[in-house]
Order: sequence, then structure tokens, then C-alpha cells
Amino acid sequence: MPTAVIVDDSPIVRMQLRQILTRIGCTIVAEAATGDEVKALYERHRPDLITLDIVMPGKDGVTAAIELLRDFPSATVIMCTSLTTRDKILACQKAGVCHYLLKPFDPARAEQVFKFALERSDVAVLRSAP
Repeated sequence: MPTAVIVDDSPIVRMQLRQILTRIGCTIVAEAATGDEVKALYERHRPDLITLDIVMPGKDGVTAAIELLRDFPSATVIMCTSLTTRDKILACQKAGVCHYLLKPFDPARAEQVFKFALERSDVAVLRSAP
């Protein structure tokens, strides 16, 4: 069963992501509200997927992604954010982020993105329940 870590300062968004990821067969091994926790959570749990918001208290998601992917280049990171500025998107791409999911996100689209990311990293994904 694939594992995931969710990092977003909004409890509502964390709940939405938890529901979507659980529906596709992921086990949520940890959640956090700041970018400061990303690297330690990744080191502790080694999840198959990590979601990051960009704007959070403490370290922002772009900085957290850059630091994480520098030390763990095979990590699968998906940014989940409402920011669409070109410089943020380019910074995420340059860091090696797998995908950029815009909020508010459509659950069906989010499922597709997460499944694609997990399949790309050779992690078995369970089919969604009807």
C-alpha cells in the first residue's frame, strides 16, 4: 500500500487531501502544517508521495521542496497550492517537483495526478471504490 505525507497549513485542505489519497489506496503516515517539518518527516517515514503547500508559516513549500529533493532526489513531491505565479511554478519545476496541483482542486483531477505520480515511481495504486 502506498504511503503519503501531507503538508499544508489548512486543516480543511489536509482533510480533503487525506480523503482523496485514502480513496486511491494510500496510507497517510504523517501530516504537518509547516515546511519546517518536511525533511524530518520524510526521513522518518520515507513516504511514496509527499504533498506540499507553497505558502505556510515558517519555511515555504518551495524552499522545503528544494531542500528535500537535494538530499532525496527520488522523492515524489506534488505541490498543492493556489499560487500560479510563473516564478513559483518555475522554482518548483527547477527543484524537481513531480506535479503542480492548483487549489481549489477537483477531487477527480487530484486522484489522477496522485495515481500518475505513484505509477511513475513504480508504486502500486489501488483502484478507487465505485
